[in-house]
Parts: sequence; C-alpha cells; structure tokens
Amino acid sequence: MKKVLLLCLAAMLWSCDTPRSYGPETPYYRFPADSRLVLNRAVEIPADWATLRLQAGKPVPFGHVSEYAPHCILEIDSVRPEPQRVEPDSFAIVKVERSMSTLAVGAGFLFFVNSAWANSDRPGQMFYKTVFWLKSERQPGVKWLTCQSDQYAAGVGIPRHLTVGEIRQALGDIFTLELPAAQN
Repeated sequence: MKKVLLLCLAAMLWSCDTPRSYGPETPYYRFPADSRLVLNRAVEIPADWATLRLQAGKPVPFGHVSEYAPHCILEIDSVRPEPQRVEPDSFAIVKVERSMSTLAVGAGFLFFVNSAWANSDRPGQMFYKTVFWLKSERQPGVKWLTCQSDQYAAGVGIPRHLTVGEIRQALGDIFTLELPAAQN
C-alpha cells in the first residue's frame, strides 16, 4: 500500500512540474520574445487624446466601441491639441502582460438604481486585458497596445483572455501581429 501511495505521489509531483505549451488558438498562449507588431498604414490619434481604438479592423471613436467584442487600444506617450500621426513601422513586442480590470457602473442615478434594486456589488464590467509593450527606434512615443473584451457580457461563458485570432480580427489589416514561423 505504501508503494502505491508513493507512486501516486511521485506521479502527481511529476505532472505538476511538466511544462505546458498552449498554441495561439488558446487564451493561454505565451507570446515568444521575438514577436512583432507591424503597422501597415499610418493611423491618426485624435486631437486631445493619446489613444486610438480599433475594432473589426477599423478605427472607432471613443464611446463607440462594442465592449463585448474584441477590441484593441493603441497608446502613445503624449496628449496634444492637434491630431498625431503614427507612421507605418515594425514594433518589437518587448513585454506582454495579462491582467483583469473591473469597472463598476458609474456614479449617479444608474449606480443608485443598480445598487438599490439589484442588491449587487458585482462590477458592471470585467475586462481581460492583454497588453503589448512596444518599442521602435523611429517612433519611441508609441508605447502600448491593449487588446481586451468585457467578459461579464451575457453568453460569454468562462471569462478568458483573447486568442491570437481574436486579436488579429480586432486589428484587421491595420496591424499585423507577427509571431515566429513555428508559432503562427
């Protein structure tokens, strides 16, 4: 009996130490160090903003993004009173971070109604974010690309991060997410 228990314990410990490899079709994919983000055509950051939202391959004005569908936000390091142009370029992805961010329903009457009538302190939204830290010698002010969707939407199922395919769908042909040949 002791030998069986030791064998089971050894098997459990061995299985915990086995590295797992998830492909790009899963939300658990680990982006390789030599991945790149290529901007195929110039985009314009609106005046008084430092971000540009992209969904279904098109720039989308702030407030018009369907938060339940995959979308990405390109971010630069400065806000200016005039539009800012980001030129076609190849950006090294120097770091990838995944996180979750909850956003409660805003203050005011709707917040009161939600709290009083729904009797819930659950956040109104939960974004599963994948943040790409970008680097370019030609355009050092281009800093991040955040790809996300609201995972508290009805019918979502188990909350998760976006897959490579969903990120590419959000970017369309504006950006190309390049992975090493063996990882595509």
